[in-house]
Amino acid sequence: MRFHSAACAAVLSAAATTSAFSFSPLALPPTTTRNGALSFAPTTRPAFGLSSNSLAINPMSTSHASISTTSLSLAAGGGPEALDDYIATLANTESKLTSKLQNPKLVKLAGVAALPLSYVVGAAMTPSRRLAARAVGGVIAAVTAGGVGKSYVEDDVKRGCPAAIAKRLSELGVEDANVSDGIARLQEDYGVDDEDFGDMCTQVYAVYLAGMAKNPLAKTAELKELSNLKAALNLDNLQTGQAHADAAVSFYRDVTRFTGLDELDDEDHPDRVSLDKLIFLSERAFRQGGETEEAFTFEFSRVARALGGLSLNEAMERAKGVAMPFYERALASTRSKLQSGAVSSDMLSRARGTLGIDDVEAKEMHIEAFANEVRVQLGLPEEDDDDMDDFNADQDKRVGTLKEVNDKLEAMKVAEESKVVEDTSGIKFSDGAYDTLSTLQQILGLTDEDADYEIAAATTDYWRQTALSTLEDAINKTKTPAKAWEIIQSRQKELFLKDADMKEMMTNMVMQALGRPLEKVNGFARVNNAAATMDGLIDAIAAKETCKDVLKEAEWVEFEDFERACFDPDDQSSACGFLTNQDRHNMYNIFFMRSVSATEDGTKHISEESYALLKELRSMLGLSEEEGINQIRNFFGPELQSVLNMATEEIVRGNATDELLKNLQEKVDKVIDDFKLDEEMVRSYAGPLYNRAVEEIGANTPGGIPSTEEVATLASLRTLLKIAEEETYEIHGNTFGMAYRKGIKEALGTTGVIREEFRQPLEDLRARLGMSEEAGKNIYMEAIGARMTPMVEFISTEMERLVLTADQLAQKRGADYGEDYFKDGSKANGKLGLGTDGNIMSDIMGLIDFYVENGIVEKKVVGTKKVEKKVPSDEEGGEEKTIIEEEPVYESTYPITALGLECIDDQVAELCYRQFVVSSFTDQGPNAARYEASKATFGGILGLSTDKMEEIGSNIGGMVYDNYIKQAMSTKDALDQQDMMFLANIQGKLGISAEKGEEMMLDTQKKIISEEASALFDSGDITVEAIKAFREKCNSMGLDLETDVGLTKSRLVGMFGMEITPGIDSGEITMDSADMLAEIQESLGLTEEEGEEVVAGLIQERANGILVDIIGCMLRGMDNVAVESMEKLVQYAAFVDGDLGLDVEESNANRAFNMFANKDWTGVDEDVVEKQQSLLKTAFGMSS
Repeated sequence: MRFHSAACAAVLSAAATTSAFSFSPLALPPTTTRNGALSFAPTTRPAFGLSSNSLAINPMSTSHASISTTSLSLAAGGGPEALDDYIATLANTESKLTSKLQNPKLVKLAGVAALPLSYVVGAAMTPSRRLAARAVGGVIAAVTAGGVGKSYVEDDVKRGCPAAIAKRLSELGVEDANVSDGIARLQEDYGVDDEDFGDMCTQVYAVYLAGMAKNPLAKTAELKELSNLKAALNLDNLQTGQAHADAAVSFYRDVTRFTGLDELDDEDHPDRVSLDKLIFLSERAFRQGGETEEAFTFEFSRVARALGGLSLNEAMERAKGVAMPFYERALASTRSKLQSGAVSSDMLSRARGTLGIDDVEAKEMHIEAFANEVRVQLGLPEEDDDDMDDFNADQDKRVGTLKEVNDKLEAMKVAEESKVVEDTSGIKFSDGAYDTLSTLQQILGLTDEDADYEIAAATTDYWRQTALSTLEDAINKTKTPAKAWEIIQSRQKELFLKDADMKEMMTNMVMQALGRPLEKVNGFARVNNAAATMDGLIDAIAAKETCKDVLKEAEWVEFEDFERACFDPDDQSSACGFLTNQDRHNMYNIFFMRSVSATEDGTKHISEESYALLKELRSMLGLSEEEGINQIRNFFGPELQSVLNMATEEIVRGNATDELLKNLQEKVDKVIDDFKLDEEMVRSYAGPLYNRAVEEIGANTPGGIPSTEEVATLASLRTLLKIAEEETYEIHGNTFGMAYRKGIKEALGTTGVIREEFRQPLEDLRARLGMSEEAGKNIYMEAIGARMTPMVEFISTEMERLVLTADQLAQKRGADYGEDYFKDGSKANGKLGLGTDGNIMSDIMGLIDFYVENGIVEKKVVGTKKVEKKVPSDEEGGEEKTIIEEEPVYESTYPITALGLECIDDQVAELCYRQFVVSSFTDQGPNAARYEASKATFGGILGLSTDKMEEIGSNIGGMVYDNYIKQAMSTKDALDQQDMMFLANIQGKLGISAEKGEEMMLDTQKKIISEEASALFDSGDITVEAIKAFREKCNSMGLDLETDVGLTKSRLVGMFGMEITPGIDSGEITMDSADMLAEIQESLGLTEEEGEEVVAGLIQERANGILVDIIGCMLRGMDNVAVESMEKLVQYAAFVDGDLGLDVEESNANRAFNMFANKDWTGVDEDVVEKQQSLLKTAFGMSS
């Protein structure tokens, strides 16, 4: 039956006095949220501890009973359950209109057209194709029956659409391939715009997320589930972030309503676990959504703040706390499936990416997993509980008195000694453990160092127990060293310990094994129990030797010096490092005193065995050999001192016969042998005794020279005391040096030269005084220096007076000398500089003679040279042979110099040498050759270096060269052979090397040519001939005009242009003169490009001028003159193949060419005519 809509409307309009959607007048006023949904204040505590306004997404309710429940408050644990509760909640809030109109398209049409309710009900009973035809009737009926507003229809749609989204999502599931399209079609069905539909999907996502968080149990599948939910609802990152923020705000508000903050601080509380899960899901959702770092920080910070005001870092740590157990389970699964081959490092990498585990955290977890597997392979539980075995509740309790401290230490010691050591020899890796651990290491990506460390951490203690007990067995002689090392090495291999670690570990074990007996002995020594100390140290030495033997089996070079490796007193971990310096010396002193025994005659001595034990003990206690020697000295020194004093006094009395020396030697040797005294100790006592004897003889000898008997006495004493003669040079020099110095001064006499007959007696005196050759030489040089100083000072003074005026001399010396005279009575008439006259040459030669005749100059071999020698033939009448031999090359050295004696300054020394060189050069008398031969000697006596002497000679030579060459070249262009011979002679006289002489000559020539060039170009009247002559002169002398003469590049270019211009203008230089141009260009130092540029510029300049003349002549009717100019133009054009770059009007070009073609060509070759005409055409820019 069909009813008209108007009838239905009439029925409905007669309803009771209720609102159109059955809202009670007592209903609480709704509030509109940001998303357009409505919410109400709660009246009772909701289910599951969540408030009724948990999410601001609750639609309007229809009764008081439904006001207190919300979508979130009805959610059970899990997303799908939350959706079911959400749908049920919305179902309880449907309006009558919604219940009547199940077709959302009708609701949409009603909402858009704002149709009266009577029409809407009628439309529900009318087929949809007649909907438009019936609309008019419905509207008319509504006028009388009362209308329904558009806003109520839209509110009803907003109630129905979220429920429809949640229902479809619940029915299809988040993993269904069609769920996204199915949800998207609901937007069209309900007529919701994009923004509102997006908000509704965001609401549904928040409901689902809150449901997932309510279940504290986190699962990795939820990450995929959340990603699928986002895709199903077609949410972008911004909407996802808003959904997480909304869920966090309401979820935290509901949780804290019934859970206190102190309970949320408990990491194991269910609500805290739920909050951490929400943080974890949010962090993963944002990261997997591809957010930028800035966007991630913003979105995640919002969630963190909403969940109790957490900071970003705190939230990240709590997210990690949820993620890490997942990865720990993945690692555990990896370990359990190693043998199956079903796990790989890529699988772990994907798991880390899913869970957000960074590389640093992953490495720590990988190392922990590897360590756990190591323990499992050893047959041990994964977790090591041994750390709690030694826990003492009172260990941090403070003690108040010294007695309490001692009691506590004693109790700890007793407990340690009574502690039963567990036998761990059976703990070792199972078969296949190596392959298993290697596979796990590879999958976990651990380095060899990390893996080795974890293995060592788990097994080292077990190896140490075996090694220590084995060493103790070896020390107790129950095992041989070889067997002990075999056991230790076998245990190492069982526990996979690396060879590289064994050396340090074995050292620690040896230190521990040897430290125990030393610690026990130290207790005896501190209470002066000498017998127990002695016995304990002997046992400790034996234990040390046993440990050495064990380590010898290892053949480690590091332990070749065993004592140094294991007994370092400065290392607290060494075998003796725990002993104080006082304890170590106390133990040694006790052992030393117990080692001293007495013979039947009461003589004290130490046996060979005891000496060896003392040496071993010193190395164990970290005592030096010097400390051991000092101990022996302190104990036996007085005995040695007594016998040596007696023997010395007996010999010094004189008459030291061989028998006396023999008897005394026997007494001394007996003491040395009895007390096992070393030579160093004997020398330390003998040296002072001998020195005292020498000083006594020196003090009692007239003139300081010992007699023959006294010399013999000292020789006998040296023999007895076993002192080498070289060791006594110093004391003999200090004692008898003055006597030798006096002898040298007397030998010098008034002349200052030691005559030849005095030299050997001086040498005999030195030997008699027991002085070394070096000491004698030093005294000799001191005496020579004392005599030489006034001679040099006099020469220096005379030199200053020679070259300085009285005013200059007064200024230098700070005093007015008035009119100064030389020793010959002449006045000083020099000036600052060189003088060629002087009065000091004889004084200088006297100094040279003094130096040379006293044999002070020393010859030192500095190398060798090869020389040819002629040797006669072995056979009679045979030819001479030439052989090559090497001869030494000597260099003169001057052990004492004027500068070294500081009796002359550098400036005056150079002036003296300069004066001497000038005098030797200018002197023409009989002394000239002597002066010249003594130049190097005088420079050496002054202390000048070879380079300085050559520099001074070069300066003088430079002045001579300048003057001579300038004078010679003023009359000729080049130096001849006679000039070169003269310069070579000068070079030899001044001691100038050949290379330096050539350099000076070249410098002088350059200077002269440069001056000539300046004069040439500054004259203002320069000619081509002068330029050519100057150029050729420089070329003949081998001088470069730019680098040697100093002409600029522009000047050289100008010279080239000036020299070639007349030749080009006259026709002397043509295209066939290329060699001439190249010769001029190269002699001027110009490149080919620079020469071509000059020629081109010159021709261009000339061509432009000639063109002007040609045009002018044609205008004036001077055709014959124009033709002559064209002949010149053709001459220039030949240099550049006619390309002169001229700008000629076509009419002028044609006229000029016709004039040139019509000239008289009689006697000219046809090829030449054709060539010249072609060049002119090209020059005028005419086509051929």
